[in-house]
This record gives sequence, structure tokens and C-alpha cells, in this order.
Amino acid sequence: MNTLPEFLRDKIGDKTPPDANPLATVLVKIALEDRRSGVPLSDRLAAAFDLIVASKFYQYVAPEAWLWCGHSDLDFYPFLNACPSCILQNRFVHHEGHKPGSGQIGPTTALAFREIVAAYFALTGKDSCCVCEASEPIDLAIIDTEKKMLFIAEVKAAPLFTPPLCRQHTGTSMQTQTALPMNHSIGVERRLHESVFSLFIPDIDEPFEIPVAAGAVGKEIPLDKYLARSLQRDPALAIRYFRIWRRLWAAYQKKSTDDILYWFCGACGLPRNPGEGWPRRADGKPKGSISDGKTSVGLDRTDDIKKATFQALKLGVENRAHDARDWTLLIGLASNLHAARHYDGYLRPYEDIIWGWGNQREARELYNLFDGIISFTKSHIRHDWLSSILDWQGAHHA
Repeated sequence: MNTLPEFLRDKIGDKTPPDANPLATVLVKIALEDRRSGVPLSDRLAAAFDLIVASKFYQYVAPEAWLWCGHSDLDFYPFLNACPSCILQNRFVHHEGHKPGSGQIGPTTALAFREIVAAYFALTGKDSCCVCEASEPIDLAIIDTEKKMLFIAEVKAAPLFTPPLCRQHTGTSMQTQTALPMNHSIGVERRLHESVFSLFIPDIDEPFEIPVAAGAVGKEIPLDKYLARSLQRDPALAIRYFRIWRRLWAAYQKKSTDDILYWFCGACGLPRNPGEGWPRRADGKPKGSISDGKTSVGLDRTDDIKKATFQALKLGVENRAHDARDWTLLIGLASNLHAARHYDGYLRPYEDIIWGWGNQREARELYNLFDGIISFTKSHIRHDWLSSILDWQGAHHA
């Protein structure tokens, strides 16, 4: 990237190759070609993001603390704190989920976002555009070498839905250690390296699975190429998954606690009366949650919005004072999902703010706080170039 403005050359890192992640390539291709699901392209891409993130989270699967559900006869490695199969039957059995540490989530979601956008550019013929990683405080750089346009952004992203990992329970699949209420047990999973696992996709009518080939789980490698093969063999699995994901997204946005699928979403909280399968405090009230506010989805966590807003201003203060030469520099935020619940209170009042250095510079040197707040599901964009390349959902142009 020797043609970039000199002050940014050391900050912009390696280009994300369009084929860096086979799962991103397969999912974006299916999303672009899909004419059957009835799901908008923007939601298909957001759904693809969740599968890609799951493939990365599950590269660090341990044999300990698996959950056996006697009702479905499945062994689960759940992400959230409840038996996935029993949720579909309106039963809530507590089991501490396997959410990765915060230090893993940020880099993983930023990488997944870059991989999807890189695949999207390649598959839609935007050959002059590329996506790059960058050094803090920049998480993402989108570069158009022909038009000499550059967008740098803070990424705040988190999946709506992380499919739990599962496999069929057998007499030898698990060494049970602790009995739980309502015919459940915790135990150590045997022969991880030899078994076929799946991602469990909830559906009120009939849940289904996306297979992960034997030899993938438990080896500290991403599951991307294994899931990509499954979806290449049977693209209908992706189509069906897109439909379920859209129902999850609708339930999240409406906070539809009466919709069973809501309890598979990040930040869903806890039903008022989860029943006998849930731990209680001394006063008899249920404690904990299926998923707390720290797992809020996309850009919908208020702390993340506040931090990201300051970060965008910091990016401007640190970079606007330099001479960009013949390049146009744009700055903003990026996420997989817009702040569906908190947009009006935390972003809308600030999205059109313009700032400058006061009397130290001429009044014409004013800048947008956000040239773009971009996501797959909804964006606020203040430059035609960004609208033209991130064209998956007819982004609003101010």
C-alpha cells in the first residue's frame, strides 16, 4: 500500500484476500444467488456473519462441560446458558454456556466482518476495492485504489445467534459427571477428534443441523472449510438457515418474549418463571440469565456505542490534521447489525454532527463525525462512494 498517504502506511495492515475464508465465500455466493428464501440480501449477509463467527469460536472446543439432554438425546456444547433443545419445548434447563472471553470476541468478529466484505467485493465485481486489517485504534480499512478513496472504522460487532455445537448421544459419547434437573447431565465428551458434529439450528416446526465433518472439532482449528463443504453439498441448508435467522432477528428487535426463538438471541435475559430447571436465589427468585446484556448483538450495546462514538472522533483528531494528498479519507463505525433497540437514543442524535478545530483553522475545515455508520442491516452513509460499494441494502444517504 505504498500509494496510501504516508501517515497511514504504517497503520494499514495486510489485505484480506477475497478467498481467505472458504465459508465466507460460499455463504456470500449463496446469499447473492438466493431467490427462494424471501429474506433480503442484507439479512442473508448478517446471518452469514453469525455462522462465520461460530466457526471461529468453536475452534477452541474442550471435552469438558458438555451437556446431555435426555429429551433430544443430544450432547450439546452450548453458547448460551440453557439447553438448546429444551428451549424449543418451552423448558429452561440451566447450563453455563461456553462464551469466549472478551479478548477473543473483538478480534474474531472484526475478522469475520472483513472476510464477508472482501468476499462480497470479489463476487460483485468491485475489483478496485479491497479490505485490510489495521492497527489500533483502526479495526477496518476499505480502500478503492482507482478512485483513491479510503474508509477507516472502529468495528463493534457481535452475533445475534451462535448455533450450539451438538452430536448424537451414545453410551460411549460422554462420561457423565453431574446430574442436572429434568433428565440432563454434564460430562466429558469422548473422542472429539473422531466424531461428526453439527451446528444445531432451532426451528419450532423441526430443528435441523449443519454437519461438521469428523476430525474438525477439538483440534484448535476453525471449522470454516468443513462447514463450507457441507453448504456446498446442500445449499438448501443455508436457505433454510436464512429464514430462521430472520425470525430470530425479528424477535430480537421486537423483544418478543412470547416467541420461543427469542431465547436463542444474544441479550435475551431470562423468562419471568423459567421453571424447575433453573437455579434460584435464597428468596426463591430465579438468578442469572440465558444471555445477559454483555452479549448484546451488533452495535446494540450502549457501552459499545459510547466507546465507538469517541473512537470515531479520536480517529478524526489523529488523522484529519495530516495531508491526505490526492486521497479522500472517510471515517466511521462498522458492525454486523445496527443498534436496533438503541439507535434513536444513542446514535441518531449524533450521526450528522460536524466538528472542527475552532478558531485555530479556517471555518471551511469541518468534518463529519461519522462519514458512515455501516452494517449489513441498516446504515447511515454521508458519502456517495460508500453507498455505491456497500450496496447490499440500499443504505440511506444523507
